[in-house]
Formats: sequence, structure tokens, C-alpha cells
Amino acid sequence: MSEAVLTDAFRERLAEQMAGGRTAPVPTHIAFGDGGHNIDLTPKPAPASRTALYAERDRVALASLTRPAPTEAEAVAYLEGGPMVGRMLSEAGLIGDDGTLIAWRTFAPKAVEAGERYEIRIKPRF
Repeated sequence: MSEAVLTDAFRERLAEQMAGGRTAPVPTHIAFGDGGHNIDLTPKPAPASRTALYAERDRVALASLTRPAPTEAEAVAYLEGGPMVGRMLSEAGLIGDDGTLIAWRTFAPKAVEAGERYEIRIKPRF
């Protein structure tokens, strides 16, 4: 899967926080969508300028949020059933407590089946 892209909106909030302004959003959820691929099933670009997934279909609370290296954070969530069943999962985004898209990625689509559990990891690098 592709590496997560930090969004411009999140980077702007980090800069604002450093200058004494509002705090940066805290990651709380991962959003899942089916709009991250082209008709030929190749992943669409994941530009930093986006503020939302191409086509968000579900959002789940984080199962864990860790710091595996000094300049990395890793968020994990599990997709089980819900609105994504029967759809092609092809994008995932890390969402902050204020709704900000913090980081996201697109990838080749994977069919979501009922009764299956899908683990998604998003690892922003700073």
C-alpha cells in the first residue's frame, strides 16, 4: 500500500500551534472510502491539498495510536462490515477530533466482504 500523505490542512495547524495559536487536531478515527481508484483499478493520486476522501463511506474509532519511531505515528483501525460491504475499499484517511483530514492514502481496490475484518494502518512520517 502507498505511504500516507500529510495534508496541507494538518501541516497548517501544526504551524499555527507552533506560533501560539490553536492546537493541532488529535487523531481519533480512520475514514474508509471507495473513491481512491480509477476505472482501470489503478490508485488515484493522493494530493496533500485534499480536505476529504474522494468518497468516504464509513468512519471507525482508532484501535491504537502509537509512536514506533521518533518521527512517526501509527494509527490502526479495523473495518468490519458496515456500509463498505460490497464496495471496493481504495482509500483511507486519518481523521482528527475536529474532523480534519490529517493524513490519507489511496491504493488498488480491495473488495469488502461480509464477515471479514480488515486492518488498516496509517503511518504519517514527520
